[in-house]
Amino acid sequence: MSSQTHQSSPHKPQWSSPTPTEAGDVRMDAPLRIVDINNFFSATGGGVRRYHLEKLEAWSADPRLEYHVIVPSDRAATERYGRATIHHMRAASALGSGYRVIANPLRLRALLKQIQPDVVEVGSPYLLPDLVRYATRGLNCALVGFWHAHYPIAYVRRPLGRMRMPTFASAAERLAWWWARRTYGRFDATFAAAATVQNQLHREGVEQVSYAPLGVDLGLFRPTRRDRKLRTSWGATDQDVVMAFPHRLCEEKNLGTFIEAYERVRATHDGDVYLVIAGRGPEEQRVIDLSERYPGQVHYLGFLPRRDDMARLLASVDVVAALSPTETFGLSAAEAMAAGNAIIGSEELSIGEMLTQSRAGFAVPDRDAQAIALAWLELLSPGRAQLLGARAHSYATQHFCWNQTFESMLKVYSKASENRQRHAFAQARGEWGAGVATLLDQDRQKERRPDPDVQKTGRSGVSA
Repeated sequence: MSSQTHQSSPHKPQWSSPTPTEAGDVRMDAPLRIVDINNFFSATGGGVRRYHLEKLEAWSADPRLEYHVIVPSDRAATERYGRATIHHMRAASALGSGYRVIANPLRLRALLKQIQPDVVEVGSPYLLPDLVRYATRGLNCALVGFWHAHYPIAYVRRPLGRMRMPTFASAAERLAWWWARRTYGRFDATFAAAATVQNQLHREGVEQVSYAPLGVDLGLFRPTRRDRKLRTSWGATDQDVVMAFPHRLCEEKNLGTFIEAYERVRATHDGDVYLVIAGRGPEEQRVIDLSERYPGQVHYLGFLPRRDDMARLLASVDVVAALSPTETFGLSAAEAMAAGNAIIGSEELSIGEMLTQSRAGFAVPDRDAQAIALAWLELLSPGRAQLLGARAHSYATQHFCWNQTFESMLKVYSKASENRQRHAFAQARGEWGAGVATLLDQDRQKERRPDPDVQKTGRSGVSA
């Protein structure tokens, strides 16, 4: 693979500048060589991108590790960041989705043979698991998956269900779970960021699943970043309750149902109903139309590329909607909780799990605009959003820690690598033993085989 090498500053990687984290207490005799590869990584991505950036920051200065991350890119390049290496691999654009797809097995194999990893983590489904399995043949490394996308439901059952094809949707979902068993089920280990997701994977036959909740930068996302000038620019006072929708603008996040709920709240509530939306996506025009229909109360900010701006936004609102029913963790909801917001969220999977445990908001049927509107109206009551927001912040500070996540993952990596090495040694020893046994057996057969000359003469083959 041809590439350019860029030596970037150890303090400013070209794709990230997250807050540093400290190493934990796992000890190894030699650095463990770990490679992450994920087709879900993109320049404007959400939780998946943040996971890799935080991991890069945590492990770039860790002497126990040699960390590599392979990202799909429009160019081939190598970027050093401390002890870590970022490999930009040229990849095709995925139909204008904002994502690129690594799909060249020979190029990937050449890079992995060069790195010689102990562990490779695969972060996206579909073709990448088989691609990585081919690319690592003979390298004797452990393969670990991370279940970032609940795709049998999010990308198969629900879209087909919206097309009013329930029988086909059910059959397609079963096929998708079969594919999950075939790919993730063959990994040495798989991570899930929510207990509800872990349990469903087990029910569907994917074994060796470890619980690894993601974290939040608690120094960045905190209530003290509240900006009264920003609230004033929206027309809101300290007594007003401001709702935020900081997600990709698409049906997967239930944007349409959320907009319907907003209309219902406006029809019921006497005062102003403030709403701030941040993000981009295929449903952007609906948001633009809404902001033009209600100027001064609906504010569309577009995509916020700087995390500092998102942290300031979340600290300056009071309630955040998180209505996607297929979130495998829900990082934006976790960041909103850390910033001190009450949550109106889906009752499904990770969001429902967070709300059940934290009691920091309302878990609702995500397609029920009336249920969302009623929860919203409840939070417009004086003091209600502030009470639940304080509860959310307390829960986040106790449960969302990147350091703990990465240390628990490192233990799983180490065990998977040790098991793979042990298996390879046993296999090699078995093959060696089988080879010796074959040779001995051949010698014994030669000793038992009659001399053909003796068979003919009835005596030694030596003539007089």
